[in-house]
Amino acid sequence: MDLHEPYRQAVQTALPKAAVVADKFHVIALAQDALREVRRGRRQRGNLAWLLDRGVERLKAEERRRLTVALAGQPELARAWALKEELRSLYRSPSYQDAAQGLDGWLQSAWSSRLPSFQRLAGTVQRWREEILNYWRFPLTNALVEGKHSRVKVMKRCGYGYRNRSVFLLRFLNLAHTD
Repeated sequence: MDLHEPYRQAVQTALPKAAVVADKFHVIALAQDALREVRRGRRQRGNLAWLLDRGVERLKAEERRRLTVALAGQPELARAWALKEELRSLYRSPSYQDAAQGLDGWLQSAWSSRLPSFQRLAGTVQRWREEILNYWRFPLTNALVEGKHSRVKVMKRCGYGYRNRSVFLLRFLNLAHTD
């Protein structure tokens, strides 16, 4: 699930023995948001903001060089980017123990970073620590559901003004059963 407290409370009430797994996409998205708050800029393809948003493993050699040069003169932004990348790299940990150690180290780094957006993120990660670490016990994401939800929203927008509800329902059912 995403990191929304009412969802967690609902699951705990309805399914008290269920193991909740915090969706890694939502955890990383919070780190991206914290980084955007530090850089206070718009994301435009090819510029520094665009490079900061991409994962380090997806950067070409020239892009890495440009990012390194740009971050050399901006220590606060460099610290924020490093925290984002460190949190992303946690999801490549081979075991629960490695992930727990790495997450604890990340929390210490975030608390001591003196970056308010990452300190707030550290508070959220601390509150959701068990659910985040459950990913290594149950490596699940809700990507399939999120994808279907996005496709249904697009279909709704494209189908605005349908007079025949049964045709709209058939399109929805067809969408829900394809992959």
